[in-house]
Parts: sequence; C-alpha cells; structure tokens
Amino acid sequence: MGSLISLAFFAMLIAVLIDIILIDESRIKNLGKVTWIFVVIFLPLIGTILWFAIGREYAPANNFGSFGAPQRHEALRQLETSNTEAELAKLDAEIEYFEKQEKIRELEEKLRHRKQLP
Repeated sequence: MGSLISLAFFAMLIAVLIDIILIDESRIKNLGKVTWIFVVIFLPLIGTILWFAIGREYAPANNFGSFGAPQRHEALRQLETSNTEAELAKLDAEIEYFEKQEKIRELEEKLRHRKQLP
C-alpha cells in the first residue's frame, strides 16, 4: 500500500514538472519557470500544491461539450450550414415545381371548360 502511494506521489510530481516545463511563460504567476521547478523539486508536496494554487494561470474554458480541434468543428458547422442551405434550395425548387404543376392543371381545366361551352 505504501509503495502504491509513493508511486502515485512520484507520478504527480512528474506530471507537475512536465506541466511547468510545457506551460507558456505568460501563464506562470508569481515566480519564474526555473524557480517553480526548484520549488517543486525541493518541496515536492508543498511545491505541487502551491503550483496549482498560485503558480499557474488557468485558461478560460471554451466549450466542454465538444471534442477535437476547433477548426474541425467550425468546418463541420459550415458543412452543416451548406447542407442545410442546399436542402432548403432543393425544397424550394420542389415546391416551385409542384406549384407550376398545379397551375398547369388549373389552366388545362379552364381550357377544357372553354371547349365545352359552345
């Protein structure tokens, strides 16, 4: 059990160090990147807690309901919009076709009616 806790603590320490190394310099607060690395190495538990509490600036959450690259989602939205517009155009053309067919039937009916009058 003790070795499992030690392994978890070591994994957390490595994860924090990787986070410090990979984070953009503009998102680090209070100390420099190298100083935070030394704090976490020399004071592992306290340094880790301090890093997450006061050391890094968290980016605002964009959208938790989506996965993948935002460019892909934008492309899908544009594709859906173009598909929707294409479907609407087809429906409009179909409505126009049936309206013309109805108009033709009405005119044919009037023509038949006129032929029967004399």
